[in-house]
Amino acid sequence: MKNALMLHAWYSNPEDNWYPWLKTKLEEKYYQVFSPKIPTFDSASPQLKTSMDFIEKNYPIVKETIIIGHSLSCLLAMRLAEKYLCKKMILVAGWDFDDLTKEHKSFWLNKIDHEKIRRNVKEIYCITADNDPYITLFQVQEMVKRLGGKLVLVKKGGHFATAEKTKQIVQLLPII
Repeated sequence: MKNALMLHAWYSNPEDNWYPWLKTKLEEKYYQVFSPKIPTFDSASPQLKTSMDFIEKNYPIVKETIIIGHSLSCLLAMRLAEKYLCKKMILVAGWDFDDLTKEHKSFWLNKIDHEKIRRNVKEIYCITADNDPYITLFQVQEMVKRLGGKLVLVKKGGHFATAEKTKQIVQLLPII
């Protein structure tokens, strides 16, 4: 069975931004789509362990799963990919370095194991914009190298969030 796990950004919810659009597109391709409201992602100090426990308890990750993370959820997606085999991981406006903000401290109890992720995930895509206000293109290019993934650059996409009023990311269609 094909399934997709969509993980929303910090201070977002599954009905925001481009998430409903992508959920519909995946369902059109006969995916069972899980798009949960992630615990602690509506707080000033999101907690990796609480979020991981919730996902692992409620949403199956199997080798045919696609994991899609946005912003902070890219870190959650990578932490899941360290543990589970999956078909594909798509990171939108993500990063893999540990010095962004103190609020994200719980996500960095240890460094991300890029090698383990490369072994566990068949295909990895990193979607970024040339004008993201938080993450530079260089940072994403370096993450792509560490993950052995493919870069998808979107012109003027910003952080693909509420500020940009992003309702769809058409560049996702060929890779889902």
